Amino acid sequence: MARLLYVEDEEEILRTVKKLFIREGFDVYAARSAPEALELAERHPPDVAVLDVMLQEGPDGSTQTGYDICKALRDRKFRGPVIFLTARTSEQDKLIGFELGADDYVTKPFSMPELVARVRAALRRAGGARARYKFGDVEVDLDNYIIRAPGVEEERLSNREQELLRYLIEHRGQVLPRDQLLTAIWQYNPNVTTRTVDTHILNVRKKLGDDAQRPRFIETMHGVGYRFIADEG
Repeated sequence: MARLLYVEDEEEILRTVKKLFIREGFDVYAARSAPEALELAERHPPDVAVLDVMLQEGPDGSTQTGYDICKALRDRKFRGPVIFLTARTSEQDKLIGFELGADDYVTKPFSMPELVARVRAALRRAGGARARYKFGDVEVDLDNYIIRAPGVEEERLSNREQELLRYLIEHRGQVLPRDQLLTAIWQYNPNVTTRTVDTHILNVRKKLGDDAQRPRFIETMHGVGYRFIADEG
């Protein structure tokens, strides 16, 4: 379970996003100000930080931004990913954040599936994700884009198939709506529809040797999406 530091000064947004991150399996520590955030980070060192850039004035009239929190975390030797949430999209604003050690920006308003996908991607880049799995007699090697099963040649995954299968495995047991998969894997590409998700699921099933009528790996949740159901062993 990845530990996430989340900083947002608007109480309603903070409660909603915190609840959704917890539902996605994160251990969340939420703060509304820079001092509170840094105190939490000291007591509960995070694996990843999600920081709102613009914060309101504190009780003492002082104002500290997400940039200030990022700088303080980096000064304290925090090496995990930092993702900024901001309505400011100018190149200069982004350059400031990247110079301070940011890993990604998410522009407000944002969708929760997109934010979760970006956090998971940042954690993978930081080396926190597994790459090899064994489900019964089937081996999945995501680093090398390969599926191995007895009696058949190795099946090679395309880039999108690899990303899709990784996402399904990381969320095993969860029902994943098509729209969520579309956002997580294709990142709001206007030329891509949920039919594309179905086509890629079909291709991944074939390479896993799965049967949609009697699934071992990917179960269809009719009218909703898909669920990865295989256990390791």
